[in-house]
Amino acid sequence: MRGGSGDGIAGRSGLAAGPPRRWAEPLRRRAEGARHGLARLAAALARYGENRRLLRDLAAMSERELRDIGLTPQDARDAGQLHPAEDVGGLIVARRGERRVARRVRCGTRPDVAGG
Repeated sequence: MRGGSGDGIAGRSGLAAGPPRRWAEPLRRRAEGARHGLARLAAALARYGENRRLLRDLAAMSERELRDIGLTPQDARDAGQLHPAEDVGGLIVARRGERRVARRVRCGTRPDVAGG
């Protein structure tokens, strides 16, 4: 067995250290895609868990408690009909916001409404 450059396995197969070879780029991209896929999966599982907790809490509230936070029982039922990957919290916040704006318009307390 002789020593020197070009002799070992690395020299014959082209796996020597240095600039990335053409074969390495697709592997790097595939590994990067797998990491992003795992991150998306982790985010989806976290969102699913948060949605379940929110729906459980809404289901445990009475009509009066829901009304205190600006919601109706129908809002809770609508949130329960969403796909598990959808944003339940976003729906709840949007519904509450819509009611607040509507209430301000009815009462004339919005700055852009005369008398408010």
